[in-house]
Amino acid sequence: MEKIKTLLVANRGEIAVRICKTARKLGIKTISIYTGADAASAHVGAADEAVLLSGPDAKGYIDGEHIVEIAKSKGADAVIPGYGFLSENTDFARHVADAGMVFVGPSPKCIEDFGIKHTARELAEKADVPIVPGSKGLINSEEEAVAEAKRLGYPVMLKATAGGGGMGLMACSDEKAVRESFKTVKSRGETLFKNSGLFMERFYPAAHHIEVQVFGNGQGQAIHFGERECSIQRRHQKVIEECPSPFLPKHPELREKLGSAAVRLAESIKYGSAGTIEYLVDDESGDFFFLEMNTRLQVEHGITELCYGVDLVELMLKQADAELSGKSGLAGDYLHSLQPKGPTGAAIEVRVYAENPAKNYAPSPGTLQQVSWKEVPGSRIDGWVHTGTKVTSFYDPLLAKVMVHAPNRTEAIKRMSEMLEGSKIFGPPTNIEFLAEILEDSTFQSGRTITKFLDTFEYKPHAIDVLQGGAYTLVEDWPGRPTVGKGFSHSGPMDPVAFRIANALVGNPTGKEGLEITLSGPDLRFLGPAIVALCGAPMDAKLDGKSVPMWTRIKIKAGQRLTIGKTTGGGCRSYLGIYGGLPSIATWFGSKSTAPMTSVGGYQGRALAAGDLLMITKDVPDVQGELKLPDHLIPAYPAEWDLFAMPGPYDEGYITPESIEEFYNSTYTVSHNAARGGIRLLGPKPKWARPDGGEGGSHPSNVIEYGYPVGSLNWTGDDPCLFPVDAPDFGGFVSATTIVKADYWRMGQMKAGNKLRFRRISYEDAIALRKEVESFLERIHEACNGKAKFEDISPLKYEGLPPSTQNKGWERAVIHQIPEKGNQPLVSYRQGGDDFILIDYGHGSFDLNYRCRAVALYRKLKEGRGEISFENGVLHTGMASGNSLTIYFDSLKVPRQKMMEHLLNLETELGDLSEAKFPSRKYKLPITFESERQKQSIQRYIETQRPYASYLPDPMEFVAKNNAMTIQQLKDIFTKSSLMVVAVGFFVALPIALPIDPRQRIQCPKMNPSRVHTPEGQVGWGGSCMAIYNVESPGGYMNTGLSIPGADILGYKKGYSPDKPWLFEDFDQITFYEVSQDEYEDMMATFRSGRYEYQYEDTVFDMKEHNQLLRDTKDEVAQIRARQREAQAEMGKLEQELLAKWNKEKEAGKVSVDTVQELLHDPNIIPVEAPLNANVWKVEVKEGDVIKADQVVSILEAMKLEIPVKAESSMEGAKVEKLVVKPNDVIEAGKPLMLLRKSG
Repeated sequence: MEKIKTLLVANRGEIAVRICKTARKLGIKTISIYTGADAASAHVGAADEAVLLSGPDAKGYIDGEHIVEIAKSKGADAVIPGYGFLSENTDFARHVADAGMVFVGPSPKCIEDFGIKHTARELAEKADVPIVPGSKGLINSEEEAVAEAKRLGYPVMLKATAGGGGMGLMACSDEKAVRESFKTVKSRGETLFKNSGLFMERFYPAAHHIEVQVFGNGQGQAIHFGERECSIQRRHQKVIEECPSPFLPKHPELREKLGSAAVRLAESIKYGSAGTIEYLVDDESGDFFFLEMNTRLQVEHGITELCYGVDLVELMLKQADAELSGKSGLAGDYLHSLQPKGPTGAAIEVRVYAENPAKNYAPSPGTLQQVSWKEVPGSRIDGWVHTGTKVTSFYDPLLAKVMVHAPNRTEAIKRMSEMLEGSKIFGPPTNIEFLAEILEDSTFQSGRTITKFLDTFEYKPHAIDVLQGGAYTLVEDWPGRPTVGKGFSHSGPMDPVAFRIANALVGNPTGKEGLEITLSGPDLRFLGPAIVALCGAPMDAKLDGKSVPMWTRIKIKAGQRLTIGKTTGGGCRSYLGIYGGLPSIATWFGSKSTAPMTSVGGYQGRALAAGDLLMITKDVPDVQGELKLPDHLIPAYPAEWDLFAMPGPYDEGYITPESIEEFYNSTYTVSHNAARGGIRLLGPKPKWARPDGGEGGSHPSNVIEYGYPVGSLNWTGDDPCLFPVDAPDFGGFVSATTIVKADYWRMGQMKAGNKLRFRRISYEDAIALRKEVESFLERIHEACNGKAKFEDISPLKYEGLPPSTQNKGWERAVIHQIPEKGNQPLVSYRQGGDDFILIDYGHGSFDLNYRCRAVALYRKLKEGRGEISFENGVLHTGMASGNSLTIYFDSLKVPRQKMMEHLLNLETELGDLSEAKFPSRKYKLPITFESERQKQSIQRYIETQRPYASYLPDPMEFVAKNNAMTIQQLKDIFTKSSLMVVAVGFFVALPIALPIDPRQRIQCPKMNPSRVHTPEGQVGWGGSCMAIYNVESPGGYMNTGLSIPGADILGYKKGYSPDKPWLFEDFDQITFYEVSQDEYEDMMATFRSGRYEYQYEDTVFDMKEHNQLLRDTKDEVAQIRARQREAQAEMGKLEQELLAKWNKEKEAGKVSVDTVQELLHDPNIIPVEAPLNANVWKVEVKEGDVIKADQVVSILEAMKLEIPVKAESSMEGAKVEKLVVKPNDVIEAGKPLMLLRKSG
C-alpha cells in the first residue's frame, strides 16, 4: 500500500471481521467502531484499535458525521463501509472525501445513479443491457398503474424506486392487487427510504436470480468474476447462494452473455471498485433482464472468492489506494490481467440467522450459549459470534455466512450438509435445521430452484413452540453440575425422584434433560411428534383440551397442544420428561441444567417464556401400548413433612443445648419466600450460646466464611433458611443441621404454608434410606424397559422412624478432632449431612496459617489418584474458605469412615506449614469510590427497602466510623494494602479477601436487610472481608467502590476460558489503585468488549515472613482492635435505635385488625384475598379506584415467582374501600389484600 496505512471499518459483525483479515494481510492498521450492544462482537477485537460509538445503539452505525470525526481523530487514510448501513449513502461517501480520506468503494455519483431504480434501468438500457419490460419512469397515480399493468400483462411487480434489500416490492396478479399495493408501496418508500417514487416491471414467477461480480478501475475499464445463483429467497432476502450457477449448464452461452453485459454497464459509467449486477433469468428460455446494480461489496462475495481465487476486499483497497495516490485507479493492463477464464470447482454459501421458524422466521435475540462450527475441507466461515455473544434486536440477526468449496457441486452439497449437521449454535433459535433440509431437497440437489422455490418448500421444525412459559419452568438434568463449585449452583431437579421417573417412562436415561415446572405449568405446541410423561406434584394437564393422566407415557402428534395448569394438591413441582431430551440446549460444565440465580445453563439461563423454541429429536420411536406408574408407587406429597437430617456442621457451642432440643421438637412453616436458592422457614428462633460471632461478625449467628453443604439449615441472623440445590456454596452464617440426600426430593416439594419437622438420624440410617431410594428408582427404570414388573416393586415408605431416630443414636456435629499441639492447630471434622465433611481449623479467628492448611489439604486431594479422587467421581468438589475446607463426596462410593481415614492421613502428611511458601498472583485493580451506579444502588435501597440505618446514606462513611478512622484512612486500606483471597464462590465466583497485614484489618456488619440489587463490579465490605460482586445480584456487604469484575460466565473474554470462567484462585492477592468515574467507565467498556487486560505479577507468599509480622505487630494490633471495638459498640447502639424506630413505623403503618373486621361485617364489602402465602410486591390500585373485570389489582411474590391477583368478574364496578396491605408486606393465604365496596 502506497498511501493507505490506517483504515477505519465503518461496519460491524462478520463483514467487519472479514475486512480486518485482509487489511492485516496487507499491513494496514485497522480501527473498528462498535456500539455498547456490540461490545462483545468479534469485530471489536479483530481490529488493531476499537472505538465505542456514542448515542443510541440502534443509530450508532448510521451516524456518518460521528464516524468521520472518529476516522479523522484517529488519523485514518481510508474508510471502508462493507455492505448495509452507510455503504450506499452518497452523503457519507462525499463527507469522507471532503475530510481528506478515501472512501473504499465507487464514486458518490455511481452510488447515486444506481440507488434510484428507475434511473438504473435507463442506464442499463443505454449500455445495451436487457431490462425487464416495465414502465418508462415513475408511475404517479393508481390509474396509471392499472393501465401500465394491462400494457405489460400480469403478473407485475410494483417497486419503490429507492428500495433495497427486498423492501418496497409487491407482486400483483390482477387489477385489484395493483390498486391495493399501489398505496402500500408508495407509503413504504416514503417511510423507509424518504422517496415515495415507484415504478412497475413485468413479474416472472418462474425465474432465477443470477448476479455477476464486476470490478472496475474508475477509468472506463472493468472485468467480471463470473456469476452467482441467488434464487433461494424468502421475502426477497437471499438464503442460499451458489457459484457457479447450476442453471447455466442448460445454456452454455449464458455465462459469457451475462458477464459481457455486466462489464459493458460497469464500463459505461466508469465504475470504480467492486459491484454486482443482478439479473432475472427466465427458467424456460434463458432470457435475462437487468434488475439492479449493487454499488458495494455483496454479502455473498465469499463464494466468488473461493471459485476464482481472488480477494475482492484486497482489490477494493488497492483501487482506493491508487485513487488516494492520484492515479484515478488501478492500471487497465493490471486489471485485465485478473480476468479469469472461468470458475474452479463449486461453492455454496448458507446464511445462518438467529430466527424463529415457528414465528414466521422472526429475529430471535438472545445469548449464544454455545458456538461451535464444524469445519470440513474447503470450508470458510465468515462470522462474528462466539460463545457468549448477545444477539440484539438492534441489527440484522445474521450470525455467519457458512461457505464451502469443493471440486464439484455434489461434493459441495455433501460437505455443507456435514457442516450444518456438525455445527452447534445453541441459544436463541436459528435456521440451521431449515437450511439443512433445503440441502436435502431433491429440487435443490438437481439445481432446479427458482425464486419461488421456498413458496412451496415444506419445512416442519422438530420443536416445541412455547406459547406460555408457566410460572417458573426450567430446563434441568440430573445430577446437574455438582463438581463446579466457585459459586455456580449445583442445579438439577429439586425433586430428582419424580424427574428420574418421568425420564424412565419416556425411555430416556434417567438423567436426561427435561422441564421442571413450579406451581403452574407452560402451554406448549408440539411442532413435531414426541413422547412425554408428566410426573410430580398433581397438576391439571390437557392435550388439545382433553385431560391427560400424570405418571403415564403419552404420545403426542405434530401440531398438538399440551397445556399444563396449576397444582391441584400437595407438592409444588412437576417434571415433563421428553423422549430424546432437548438437543439444542447448550451444555455448560457437563450439564444442561438451568441455574437462574447465576443465569447459566438451560434456555438462556432463565425460565421459559412465550416465544421460546425448544428443539426436540426427529427420531421418535413407534411405541405401542400404555405405560403407567401404578398408583401404589406414586410418591406422596403431604402438607406436613418430617425430613431426616443430621446435626451439624455447627450446633453445639453456637446454639444452647436447650434451644437445639427445642428446634428438633418444633414445627416450622414454609414461608412465601421458598425457592431453588433458599427455602425460608417461620418458627422458633434459636437461643445463642455466644454473645457475638467474633471475627465472623457482630451477630452470634456469624462465623468465619465456610463452604455450605446442600440441604443445610442456615441461620441468617435469627431466621432459618434451608439451602437446596441453587443455594450459595459458602457464607458466614451458622448451619445447625443438614437434610440427608435421600430426602432432597421431599425438601424440593415443600411449598409455602407447608409444615415441617426435622428428625435427627445417624449416618448409617441416612445411607440406608438413600440406598432404598436409589433401588426404588432403578427398579422402576427396569420395569419401564420391560426388565422387571411394577407389582414386584415396593413403594417408598415413610411411616415410622429409623432406629437411630428412635434410640437417639445419631452422631454429634463434630465427628472427630485433632487437638492443638505446637504448630499443629486444632482440627475439627464436622458433618454436613451424609455427603459433606467440613474440616475446620482453629478456634474461629482469622489466621492465614489456617488458610494455608485448608488450601494445602485441598491441593493434595486434587492431586490424588486411586480409590478416593476427583477423577473417579468419589470426590465432587471442595470449598476452601477462610479457615476451613468443605469436601463434597459420594458416600455411596466410599464410606465416610474410609473418607475420614484418608483425610487424617493427609493431615499428617501436611506437617508444619508455618514456614511454607505458596505461589501467588498479585492483581492490581482499579477502584472508583464515586460512581453514579453505586449511588443509584444505595438510593434504590433507601426508597424500596429501608429508609434509614446507621450505614445510610453513606456506607463508606459508616465503615470508616465503625473502625475509628477517617474516610481517607479507609481508602488507604484499599489502595495501600494487599488483600489475600480467602474464598471464591458464593455467587458467580465472588472473591472475598482479607488484608494480609493485621493492622489493616477492619470489621463491619452486613446490611439488614440485604440489598436486592448490587451493581456489577461492586466492591463491598462485610465482617472482616472485602468482596467484589462480579455480576448484578443481591448482596449485603457495604457499598465501598466499584472495580472490574472477576468472572466471565461463558469464558470468552481475555483472561478467561470456557473451562475456567473465574479469575481468582486460592492465594491470589488483590491491590487497588484509585481512578475517576470516567476512567472507570472506559475500563468497564473495554471489559465488556472482552479486551480488558488484567494487571498482575507472579509472586510468592511466605508464611515465615507473615508469622514474623504477626509477632512484631501483636501489641499494635491489640490497640487497634480496642479502638475498633469502642467505635463498633457506639455504631451498634445507633443501629439498634434506628432499627427499632423503623420496625415501629412499619408496625404503625399497618391497617388495624379491628378496622378490617368491622368492614368485613358490612354485606356490601367484598374482600380480595391472597391465593397463597406470599410477599406483596406491588399494589396496582388505590383507594377510590373503580375495579374492572379481570383487572390485576396486586402482584404477589412467592417462591421467587410473580403471581398476579386479578379481580373476579363479580367485582366489576366495585370501588376500593380500603387497602389492607402495602408493598413488602407479608400476607397469608386467604387473608384480605384489600376491601371493595359493591357499586350501587
